[in-house]
Amino acid sequence: MKFRSGQRSSIPEIAAAYGISRNHLMKIVNDLSQRGLVETVRGRTGGTALARSPATISIGEVVRLAEEDFAIVECHSVGLAGTCAVWQACNPNLGFKKAFDAFMAELDKMTLEDAVTSEALASSLLGLPAPAKRTIPLVPVNSASRSPSRGAVQSELRNRTSLPARRRKAAPVTSR
Repeated sequence: MKFRSGQRSSIPEIAAAYGISRNHLMKIVNDLSQRGLVETVRGRTGGTALARSPATISIGEVVRLAEEDFAIVECHSVGLAGTCAVWQACNPNLGFKKAFDAFMAELDKMTLEDAVTSEALASSLLGLPAPAKRTIPLVPVNSASRSPSRGAVQSELRNRTSLPARRRKAAPVTSR
C-alpha cells in the first residue's frame, strides 16, 4: 500500500493489520528480503518495502517464493516419485500436474498491482490510513513555483462566477 509514497511498513504495523504473529512475519520478511523481493532497513525510521514496482511482481512469483513444496499427494514430493508402486500407471498424477500448471499460469498473469482494485478500500479494511489523494489543478500551473499563478486563479474564478451572457432576441426571419 505504501509503495507509491516511498514509505516503509514496520513489522508490528503489518502484523496488526493482518492479524498475524510478529515472529512468524519476521521470518517471512527475512526470507523475502534474502530472495530480493523486499528491502529492509533497521532502526527507528526503518521498515520493509517492496524492492521492485508492484507492476513487475507476479502473484505466481510470490507464491513460488513462499511455498517450497507444491505436492498435492506425498508421491508428488521431490525425490519421492519413484516410491509409489503405481506411479507409472497413475492417471491422477498427470491430471494434478496439468491442473497445477494451469493454476500457476493464471497466478503468473496477475501482478501485485492488479491484486488490489481499490487502495482506499483495502486500507480501510486493514485499519490503515487512507492513501493520499492526488490533486490535479484545474487552472494553469506556473512552472517556476509549481503552483497556480495568482492571475490564473483570479481569471478562473471570474470565468466560473460570471453570469451567462444574455441572449439577444433574434430578428424574425422573413422570406423573400
